[in-house]
Parts: sequence; C-alpha cells; structure tokens
Amino acid sequence: MLKVNQKKAKETKYNHTRIILAISATIIAILCMASCATDKSKYHFDSSKDALTSYHVYLSELQKKESLSSDDFVATISNWSELRDSVYTYISKDSAFYAHTYLSSEFYSLHDSIRTEMFRLAVGQDRTLKDVLRVKKSTSQYNNEEDIKTTFNSAKAFYASLDSLEVFKADKGQTLVLYRKFFSGINDIEFKKLNDLKSVIRTEDRLFRTFLTHINEYSDISLADITKGTEQLCKSVYGYATDGELDAKDVMVYMSMRTNRRLVQNTQSCIESIKRRDKLTDKQQEAYYWMLIQPYIAIDSFGMAMLTPEQEKTLLSYADEIQRMEQTHKLGKNHRKLSEMSNLILKLYISGL
Repeated sequence: MLKVNQKKAKETKYNHTRIILAISATIIAILCMASCATDKSKYHFDSSKDALTSYHVYLSELQKKESLSSDDFVATISNWSELRDSVYTYISKDSAFYAHTYLSSEFYSLHDSIRTEMFRLAVGQDRTLKDVLRVKKSTSQYNNEEDIKTTFNSAKAFYASLDSLEVFKADKGQTLVLYRKFFSGINDIEFKKLNDLKSVIRTEDRLFRTFLTHINEYSDISLADITKGTEQLCKSVYGYATDGELDAKDVMVYMSMRTNRRLVQNTQSCIESIKRRDKLTDKQQEAYYWMLIQPYIAIDSFGMAMLTPEQEKTLLSYADEIQRMEQTHKLGKNHRKLSEMSNLILKLYISGL
C-alpha cells in the first residue's frame, strides 16, 4: 500500500509540474514575442563575429577581476545578462547559426567560461540574502515587460485590497476546520472567469493569514491535507488555463503574485514569532530557518518581476533582519551559515543563466 501511495504521489506531483510548465511555456512565448518586437539593448553589432568578439572581450575583462563588492557584483551580473541576450539574439538570426555549428559552439564555450568566472566572483567573498535578491531581481528577463504591465497593475490593486479583510477569529483547531472545509469544495469550482479565480484567492488569502497567526502552534499537528489541498487548488487553476478557459497571462501574473505574497507573509510571521520569543522546539527552529530564507530561494525569474516595489523593499529589509537574528543566535544552532547559504543560492542561480 505504501508503494502504491508513493507512486500516486509522484504521479500527482508530475502532473502538477507538467501543467505548470505547459502554462509557463505559453506565457513565456507571449513575452518573448513581445520582447523581440523591440530592441532596447545598449549593445549593437556589425556581424556575428563582432558579437562573439564582444563576448570574448567581456570574458577577458572578468578574468582580470580578483573580487567584486556586492554593488559591483550585482551590476556585473546584470550587464552580463543583457550582453548574453544581445549576442545570442544577434547570432541566432545568422543563417550560419543553424547551418553550421561553429557559431553556436563558440557562443556556448564563451558562455560557459563566463559563467565559471561568475561562480568564482560570486563566492569570492561572503554574500548575503540581500545580494541574492538584488541579483535575481536585476537579472529577471521579465523586468519592464509592457505586455503584462496592465495585468500586473490590476493584480497589484487586487492583492492590496485583501489587506482590508480581517483574519478569522479562530483558534488553531478552528482554523484548520475552516481550511479543510474550503479545500473540500475545490474540485467543484469552475475557473472560467478571472473573477472566479479572484473569489477563491480572496477566501484562501484570508484563511492563510489566519493560519499564520498560529504558526508556532502546529508542531504536533499533521498539515499534509492542507498541503495537498493547496496543491490541488493550483493544479485546478493551471488546468483551466492550459485548456484555454482562463487567460494564460492572467493566471501566471495572479498566481505568481499570490506565491510572492504568501512567501513574504510567511517570512514576516516567522520574524514576528522569533521577536516574541515564542518557545520553539529544535525542529521548529529548523523549519523557521528554511521558511525565513525561502523567498530568496524559491522566487523564480518571472516571480521576481512580479514583486511589487513594496515587497522588494520588505524582503531587502527582512534580509538584514534575518542576518541580525543569526548574529544574535536567534536562529538556532543546527543550520548552515547565511553567508554560505547565500553563496550556494547564487551559484545555483548562476548555473541557470
């Protein structure tokens, strides 16, 4: 029975991931077409050889640098991201790019070498969670996308309006009853209009914020069904978008901003709990550590573009707060140093650039 359940769990996770990837591919295609329509790059080339030469010169300049301050590292990796995109866009339009391999081989060889140098510079000194956020935000390929600005602004106003809804007056047990009742009806909901999605998010957001008011009280309670319900909600929403019944752009923007909001709220609740000096078990302290740094790990390129200016400012502030908590030994003992974790996150992020 255990093996059967594990197989089903893997299948569910696979299907959920497949749906999200499908809808992500749709929105990325839309945005890429919009991006290709205009050339806003500061880099311009006369030929494919000229483009590759520029990339080689950039590599040579990087190899001369022994280390970079946080500000310089953010600027350098942001410039690299723009140059890389410009070079690739130019040479990929050359018929020789597909007819022969030398152009693509040269590009990817240079690209790998530059990435290796970025790895070296990333860990050349201790980095912080603030560095992680700034790098990921500045290099998001979806920054300043005009095609989603209207949807983003509408979603931003919608989520801001949710702050006026008070949390439910419920203890931890009552909160879980409300949460489970909410999820029990998810399969019966049809997401055919944006208002259908907004209505469900409105209720879920209120439940989640109520849940967070008791964040330090759940150590002895299984929340597997709550997690499963959340996954089912996301699967259902992305499924309707994949089938074309919900607008793909609306879904990606609203759901990404939903995730960002939850991550910020979760981190805030952990910080407040630690400041209240809530009594935490070793297991809870470990869980808090991962929840505190989760936004800096989990928010992807599209999610970074979906952060509101207020959220970005808040996460930068939280990064400093979390560092102070480590320095005053408020994060427990059984965790990796934040500087080591920040360097690791940056290396993982750079490996995908």
